Amino acid sequence: MDILNLLEKIEDIIEEASKLPLSNKVMIDKEEVLEVINEIRLKMPDEINRASWVAKERQRILNEAQSEADELIEKVKEQQKYLVEESEITREAQQYAKQLIEDAERKANDMKMGAYTYSDEILSSLEEKIKEVIGIIEQNRDSLKGID
Repeated sequence: MDILNLLEKIEDIIEEASKLPLSNKVMIDKEEVLEVINEIRLKMPDEINRASWVAKERQRILNEAQSEADELIEKVKEQQKYLVEESEITREAQQYAKQLIEDAERKANDMKMGAYTYSDEILSSLEEKIKEVIGIIEQNRDSLKGID
């Protein structure tokens, strides 16, 4: 019998006891009640031990669940940190690539302008030489005309 059943047994003893006339008092068998109380005392350590074990087991399960939850939260934080870092690395790589492209375009434009300037200088020099040659040709033609 567990403790609750033994307490119910005491209640039954009291309920079934003979009543004293003209009062609320009852007569009970002392030995019977003391025997049930002794059984309760004997059962109590078992019940207390079981209750203690249940409480300890409950706490162990709660601690284990909390530990697992903490580990999961830590893993999520690490994953989030990794994704943020990866995102930051990607952003920096994109910015670096954009800067490289801008630098390359600027250098290409500089080279193009340099080539145009160089070509213009060469053509200008060539034009001057051609003008000189034309001048010489005209002088030679004029001199040929004067020979007649």
